[in-house]
Amino acid sequence: MTTFTGAELKLVRKLAAEPPLTVLQIKQACPIHSVCNPLPVFRIYKIDDASFEAQWNGYHESGPKQIFRFADAA
Repeated sequence: MTTFTGAELKLVRKLAAEPPLTVLQIKQACPIHSVCNPLPVFRIYKIDDASFEAQWNGYHESGPKQIFRFADAA
């Protein structure tokens, strides 16, 4: 099971109060290219009031996705 960083956990707590189907993300500028549009480094999607999907990406490649329950993430 993945452990969330402080910034990711803050976003998870914020997502818990949002309606289902909400997407929140952490974006960072690409350190290699100044003009590219990188993927969000961390993205979460609220499935319903009890669960959400988290995805960790590289700047240019999609990363793993995992489904969590809000109760287990806190």
